[in-house]
Amino acid sequence: MTPLLSRADLAEEPPKPSESWEQMFIESDLAIAEWFNGAAQGLDLFLARKQLTRKQNKTTIKLENSTYSAEGQALKNNLGVNVDLKLPNVEEYWHLKFTSYDEIEANRGVRNSYLRETPRATNYGTTVGLFKKLGNVRTAFQPRVEFQGRLKISHSLSFESVADLKKYEVNPKLEFYANPDKGAGIFEALNFNFKLSKTNTLTFANDGDYQDKIHLYTVNNAVSLGRMLNDKENMSYTAVFTSTNQPCYHLDSYTFAVSYSRLVYKNILDFQISPHVDFSNALSFKRNLGLTLNVDLIF
Repeated sequence: MTPLLSRADLAEEPPKPSESWEQMFIESDLAIAEWFNGAAQGLDLFLARKQLTRKQNKTTIKLENSTYSAEGQALKNNLGVNVDLKLPNVEEYWHLKFTSYDEIEANRGVRNSYLRETPRATNYGTTVGLFKKLGNVRTAFQPRVEFQGRLKISHSLSFESVADLKKYEVNPKLEFYANPDKGAGIFEALNFNFKLSKTNTLTFANDGDYQDKIHLYTVNNAVSLGRMLNDKENMSYTAVFTSTNQPCYHLDSYTFAVSYSRLVYKNILDFQISPHVDFSNALSFKRNLGLTLNVDLIF
């Protein structure tokens, strides 16, 4: 005979603890990323007709929100979208990017890569990247098709290398580019990175950008001290000096900035906050305070 159930057996099971918003956020992000990777892999196999490699598809979608604040100016906010589509079975050396801004132009130069103080221009388009290593030189040809009422095509051909000299690294770069609005140009850079310790680095960044259409040559010289606080946080202290050749070669502005970066969730969420003080020729080199906040959400 089956024994009777006790009151303890009949009692309801204790409710399971509900997931925190943090767990739900991470799981939702991973689910969306997995869906995009699956769609990209399906497109890759469809174009290639068969599986040619076992490489994992690492397609990523990044939402980049930037907020800019400066004395005497209204608060500005800019949301950018960057879709890095990987098709490993189609080609080994090229990939597609769909972005709401010209990523190559947006990251060109010290002021854009170290301290961006103005919103990026919205410019929807597709970039096709073709990459090849010629010895120690990384060569990249990246034509971009822009969608702004009518199709516009811009081009970028760059050569970059990194020489590791034990105590420091030398990073030269040369880029030839052409833009339908700004015309042709040449960008060159020569950066030095010193490893002071396991957590501290000192970088001297130098670049020049010449735009032929308006005969404008802009030079940036910067020094940046970076400090890694832990695996997720780091600080940097940067000074940038900018000079131009119009009407004659002169110092046009200089900026001092402190940046704090934190990786909240690896490959999911990170942010950077950068207070800075600017002195520009346009404002008679009077002090102008500003603040930039960048938040990246990755799928």
